Amino acid sequence: MQTFNRYMIKELVQTFLISLVAMGILFLIVGLVRVAMERNFPISQVLQLAPFTMLEMSPIVIPMALLLSTSLFFAKMAGNNEVIALKSLGIPPWRFLLPVMVLGILVSFITVWMNEMAIWGRSGIASVIYHAAEEIILGQLRTTHSLTSPDGKLTIVVKGVENRRLIMPSITIKSGNDESTTIEAQSAQLKIDFEAQELTVTLSEVKLDVKGSISYSSDNQIFRHPLSGIMQLPSDGSKLRPSDMRLVDIPRAIMECRGEILSNRKVLAFNYALAGMMGASDAWSSAEIVRLNENIEEKMRLIERLQVEPPRRWATGFSCICFMFIGAPFAIWLGQRGVSDGFSSFFACFIPILLLYYPLLMFGLQKAKHGSLPANSVWIANICIVIVGIWFMRKIHRF
Repeated sequence: MQTFNRYMIKELVQTFLISLVAMGILFLIVGLVRVAMERNFPISQVLQLAPFTMLEMSPIVIPMALLLSTSLFFAKMAGNNEVIALKSLGIPPWRFLLPVMVLGILVSFITVWMNEMAIWGRSGIASVIYHAAEEIILGQLRTTHSLTSPDGKLTIVVKGVENRRLIMPSITIKSGNDESTTIEAQSAQLKIDFEAQELTVTLSEVKLDVKGSISYSSDNQIFRHPLSGIMQLPSDGSKLRPSDMRLVDIPRAIMECRGEILSNRKVLAFNYALAGMMGASDAWSSAEIVRLNENIEEKMRLIERLQVEPPRRWATGFSCICFMFIGAPFAIWLGQRGVSDGFSSFFACFIPILLLYYPLLMFGLQKAKHGSLPANSVWIANICIVIVGIWFMRKIHRF
């Protein structure tokens, strides 16, 4: 049995590594093409994104590769009647599946660790995008001759781009009351100020139109706009994002939020007491008290998201063993019914996972984030997959 276990683990690991490389390359190409098309990335920056994109996608690729390799291997075993031969020797399926499940647990721990590495991958992608901002903006102006900020408040239209010089640029800035200011020039130089995180455009021979009042200037005029208003920037750490935090940092972040909530509540109690003593009940709805209440609510919502993040990462990491738990008996069950094609077993198993696991995961995650369910509700999807796997395990034991 030890010899057979070594054979199974060796073959399964080889199949898993091949599946991991193949699916990793496929996901990488799709991800890089999508980013390049959306942001008009030059090829040099696309290549810089490759290692970070692989890290970001690894928590998704690893479970899928493990499910594919499990389906291929056990469908082949069932098709070659190796499962029937083992059962005829009195070896139950759980006995030869046990070492495979141990391998799945090991890969699950690796996937949890890769969830941590994905944080660095997302940060690296944002950093590459940030430092390539100038090339991205110039590239979009070259191809489409226009650039509009995500909020629609800034629009840059050019006749053309020669090297790094804008030909006849027109900059429109919209204000909150549907009024706009238009700046036109004969030419301009575009540059990114990384220290100030600003887009600066140096314009020559400027015509400025403000509410119908037109003025001209032959001197160089500098237009500045925050870079964050044009494209997504790397997080500067000023705002807590649970998905971008390491697991070891989350407890400290929760304590900081609770400390801030306690401090705000003390200030609120003092303001309420002072307003009551002075008989100024209208002060209870003052701007300061409203701001403190909003801050308390925001921190409480953040605590809920922070508390969900650790079980979410463990649950998504241990989807590996759950996928293997359903993939192995399902492939054997199909193989005993004449479906010995591993790819057919994979797709037949992947579709229910796609329709069952991920919707349940999103349901538990959203409910837990809003406090409707406890944080451990993200494990609902894993439990359901294991239950289905147990049902198939009973079928291959009986028949």
